[in-house]
Amino acid sequence: MGLPSPNVGVTMLVVDLARLLRRRLDAELTRVDTGLTAGEARTLFYVWRNPGERQAMLADRMYVEPMTLVGYLDTLEKAGLIRRCPDPKDKRAKLIELLPKADPLLERINAALQSVRAKALEDVAPKDRKTLEALLQTMKDSLLQEDSKGNHK
Repeated sequence: MGLPSPNVGVTMLVVDLARLLRRRLDAELTRVDTGLTAGEARTLFYVWRNPGERQAMLADRMYVEPMTLVGYLDTLEKAGLIRRCPDPKDKRAKLIELLPKADPLLERINAALQSVRAKALEDVAPKDRKTLEALLQTMKDSLLQEDSKGNHK
């Protein structure tokens, strides 16, 4: 073939990094034994991070299909970890709230996240960590801005 060698560049590095982080996080969540699947644990974390958010918005934030999220929420609700409440602005929409029973599990989920983060950043100088985070946030914001214009959904 006459094509030049592919340039990995930042796009594939970030894609590969995301997959590695996800794999490590899933393994760490199993190790800390939350009793939840990795998807359910991630859902509980997102509810913690975005309290009182609409179910549809939560699915968007998590980059999962709404029906996938419904399955996770059903399990979390049956376990007494979250509750769905009608949105006072739109009775058809549901707001997701944490229940106190979730606290011990969130501590374990947070420990798993911190462990994966520490390993991923162990060779990154502390002075470079804020820069790395800021650059990644800028990239994310650029893509989200494009999405909000309806270019890629």
